[in-house]
Amino acid sequence: MTHIMSEGKPVSLFSACGTKPFEPASMTPHTAEAKIDFVYPEVPFPTIILIQQWGEENIRKMVRYHHELLRKSAIGDLFPSDDAAFAHATEKTADFFVEALGGEKSYTPVHGHPALRMRHFHITIDEKGREIWLMMYKKTIKDLKMPSGCVEEFWNWIEPLSIRMINRRTTVAPIERHPYSAIWGK
Repeated sequence: MTHIMSEGKPVSLFSACGTKPFEPASMTPHTAEAKIDFVYPEVPFPTIILIQQWGEENIRKMVRYHHELLRKSAIGDLFPSDDAAFAHATEKTADFFVEALGGEKSYTPVHGHPALRMRHFHITIDEKGREIWLMMYKKTIKDLKMPSGCVEEFWNWIEPLSIRMINRRTTVAPIERHPYSAIWGK
């Protein structure tokens, strides 16, 4: 296991807070150890099989469908209320998905590196928002009948990717993971 260091000392997870006795001020100076909130997991990109089997237009339909579900959900206020602005934001996301899944480079030449957390910083995306976003992808995958041979690879990409959008923590509990086998029962 790799240990994270700060100023030559190990850093522990913030969730370890309260696991050692509290040491108030005394005649001897001391410090509380450095802590880190959480470490973003690796994001395994899928192969190009999904875009080859399903095609760019179905990827775009998937993003549009997903965004329409989100717009009607508890996090719908994160999206523009104006239909034209919503459509523009949705197409920008579709461009990202098409390129990320191995299709035409339509996102980075215009917008640069995706930098998901930074790009979403003007809106609050917390753990609950991430859960809604991810579960709406589960519904989208089922409703639009993504090719079954592509679902696991796509889910194994989208699940850790969704964590990278969280920009406001509301709990010290570890981010809940949703492995493919737990969600899809396989």
